[in-house]
Amino acid sequence: MPRVIKEWGIDATWVNYYNAKASLKNAGDQIGFIRIGFYLHEQTNEDGSLSDGQIEKLDGALRFVDMVDEEMPVMLSPCNMAGIIDWYKNSDGTAKVDRWFNVMLRSKQYVESKGHKVVSVEVFNEPDFRKWNMGKAADLNHLLRMCATPEVKRIGPSTLATQPASDWYQVIRANVEVGSTHTLGGNMMQYVEFINLVKRHLKQFMNPEVHALVEAIVGAELGIDSVCWWDQINKGRAAFMKANRGKRLAFVPVIENWSAACVYRSPDEGLYGFASTNERTNGKDTVYHFVCLDNDVTYCLNGNAKKGVSVKKGQPFKVQAKVEGQGKESITKWFTIIPSDK
Repeated sequence: MPRVIKEWGIDATWVNYYNAKASLKNAGDQIGFIRIGFYLHEQTNEDGSLSDGQIEKLDGALRFVDMVDEEMPVMLSPCNMAGIIDWYKNSDGTAKVDRWFNVMLRSKQYVESKGHKVVSVEVFNEPDFRKWNMGKAADLNHLLRMCATPEVKRIGPSTLATQPASDWYQVIRANVEVGSTHTLGGNMMQYVEFINLVKRHLKQFMNPEVHALVEAIVGAELGIDSVCWWDQINKGRAAFMKANRGKRLAFVPVIENWSAACVYRSPDEGLYGFASTNERTNGKDTVYHFVCLDNDVTYCLNGNAKKGVSVKKGQPFKVQAKVEGQGKESITKWFTIIPSDK
């Protein structure tokens, strides 16, 4: 089964220009799109045009995009962090679909006027999290029908947690080209089962907000098509993107810990190891032992050959994925592997 993830993107619904610079430095040639927000924190003007505040926020996101590539394709997603005001909702909690669609359409037109093609749209983002003030599954389905065009892939349901993803998806599946979920809640088995469900329907699968490398490691095993990184593409993520184009040599999931490890041989014949655990509390500390059975090797954590650890054939090299108190860096453990005969 192919394990190459075809498309990689980065997120700018949280606009952070340092993230743009770091991502460009570490993986610039592999970035295929950038996810930016459309903004529902203000009303549109009376004629339906975007407000000054909406345009100001779009301009901020497009500056991020331009730092990476002035012709970079764009994915649109509602910017929950800016807020969604009740002007876009009915009193019963349903969405005012005409107003919602108008902001998406006007945002698409504005982005494309600045030289960036909109290639996909995420109509709702984390609709299962009530704080974000999204509508109902029927509203999402209605809006997705309104978005039908051969030029733009429709992505959904993009739930925050894996548990409700299939319920939302069953309502909208006729009107999406790409299934999706985040993994900030739920467990690995739900993620696996949902990806398999979407793929059985011969649709693409995207993880539109990857917080932990493990989501990509596991997703690659299941044939997902696209990953959009939350935060920046750090060196560990960039190393996986490179290695993933090669041959996967080993893979071990620890389902109950929402954790996994793998080894790849990259296209340039380099050997890479990875271990990761989900970012949130559903991910548990996990210790892995990497063993080479046919050679003495040197393991270089973070690719640092000067601090490499030499290990005899058949002896384990220990890596701990997720260390409490050590922050997000501990959920992306990676290293190069240098055989003694190299």
